[in-house]
Amino acid sequence: MSANAFKRLMEASKKIGENSPSSKRTKNNVAKEGSSKDTTKKHYWKSGLIQAITDVENIVESSNTLVIIKDKYPKAKFHYLVIPKVVQLNSARELTRSHINLLKEMQEKAEVLVKNYHPKTKFKIGFHAKPSMDHLHLHVVSTDFVSSFLKTKKHWNSFNTEHFLDLPELISKLEEKGNLDCYYPTDKDIELYLKKALKCNQCSFEAKTMPSLKEHLNTHAQSSSKMYVEEK
Repeated sequence: MSANAFKRLMEASKKIGENSPSSKRTKNNVAKEGSSKDTTKKHYWKSGLIQAITDVENIVESSNTLVIIKDKYPKAKFHYLVIPKVVQLNSARELTRSHINLLKEMQEKAEVLVKNYHPKTKFKIGFHAKPSMDHLHLHVVSTDFVSSFLKTKKHWNSFNTEHFLDLPELISKLEEKGNLDCYYPTDKDIELYLKKALKCNQCSFEAKTMPSLKEHLNTHAQSSSKMYVEEK
């Protein structure tokens, strides 16, 4: 058999093997296994707060009803989460008038935390309209947004557009209406909020990229550090 004939025979054999039913099943199984791993990883990530509230090193304060932890992936210099222990909700969308007292307790704890530890720093206190993690959690985040974990437009806009639901306003709506049906943004609105332009939260600057925005935010942080003694 000539060298060319042998080469053609081997190529034909390879194609038959690739198209055989057993080969296809193997590829399908690999694809399914990969999909299963992705689903498991996503579920673990979304349920991560359940593990986080049991991590003693991460807990700032704990009571019978609430726990305050440091965000493991802070999007600013100071970033905390206030999490209820006794209410099993996954989103602020589910809140009703019956939760007002709990929300006021969460607000009080957040404000005391800021007053005691960061009296010279500005904070935002509120919920994400579409949280990335299960179990209701209130963000208490400094407005500098200087952090290596702030990486994407979605990260930025989740805190600096209408996607971030201010807690006092949310409580006011619940007291007025009893639910958030008329106040809560739709899924389409949320999608648009997260795609908005990158606008600085401290001036009129509009960035074209996240690196440009982060560099700009650092200039604000440096100016602030000259005015105040840096907090620890």
